[in-house]
Amino acid sequence: MTPPPVDPAHVTAREKQLLILVAQGKKNREIAAELHLAPTSVRTYLVMLRHKLGVRGHRATLARVAFRLRYVDPGTAEGASPALARDEQGLLRDLADGLTLNEIAAKNRGTYDQVKVDAARLLSRLGADDRIDAMRICERHGLLDEDAVGCGPPRTARPDEAA
Repeated sequence: MTPPPVDPAHVTAREKQLLILVAQGKKNREIAAELHLAPTSVRTYLVMLRHKLGVRGHRATLARVAFRLRYVDPGTAEGASPALARDEQGLLRDLADGLTLNEIAAKNRGTYDQVKVDAARLLSRLGADDRIDAMRICERHGLLDEDAVGCGPPRTARPDEAA
């Protein structure tokens, strides 16, 4: 799922700070220390922010919103866009949608271990250290833009969502 269009006017200054820090790869404890909050408060803010933005799952979905709103510059594309096979594009979209490895395995009738290996291989192909870094690379190259060539299959419902 592409993060829904967010009106930046509806994102508070504190929420913007949180999005920036998440997109920078900071952990909750680091964010808490920087913003002088309790780690539990950071977790609560992030849950509320996911709800407000209409995204679920992994922190990378919040990072993707920060890149889309240009709160954090993803940088410029260096070199050619990575050529991904169709199954890699689908996996990338699932990761961007915030699906867990277990959810991806259930959706594709695979095993957790195989999805874990495939995700690690995909991150390596992208040259990404983690999901947040993968979202940064996707933004640089437009890999998840709906109108981009080879952006992968359209979003499918999460296993726990009604069709």
